[in-house]
Amino acid sequence: MATRYSLSFQSLAIIFFLASLLSSCSNTKEVVYKSNGVTQTFKEGKTAVPKDFEDYVFPDATTSGSVSAEGENDEQSKFLMLSSKSSVEAVSKWYKDRFKSSHWKIINLQEQPKLISITGRKDSTELNVMVTDDNGSTSISLSIAEQVDANYTDENNHENYTPNKEIPLTD
Repeated sequence: MATRYSLSFQSLAIIFFLASLLSSCSNTKEVVYKSNGVTQTFKEGKTAVPKDFEDYVFPDATTSGSVSAEGENDEQSKFLMLSSKSSVEAVSKWYKDRFKSSHWKIINLQEQPKLISITGRKDSTELNVMVTDDNGSTSISLSIAEQVDANYTDENNHENYTPNKEIPLTD
């Protein structure tokens, strides 16, 4: 039995793109649609914060929008986009402290000059915070996903990857 998280990175990219479009539309507050067994909800504004994120909204942040995706077999992922006038360093420090005080195990921390990514796990839940410099303001993207167990074959899964002898792996 393999362990996987509910949505692929390609799906996440599509969701973030659609969320960005939604946040730029001033007349729409919520959009819900169902596709391939997944119900997706896009919200914008202060009321867009999903309950799972209420304790993880940076104090001076403004809510841009959120996306929730719920599928079959209790699969679900939620995303929240925020912005802040605080520095990337101040925001990332707050999230590192919040992870620690909320008993999340940090499983991945990537720090680059204008981008910091923190991933934590608690039980079967994974929380990711990405903090980026956005030309003078700080963008904060949060995602949370429930782990699901399933038997599946995914050619893109690293567990099933067979290296190509003609083209070696690179960093």
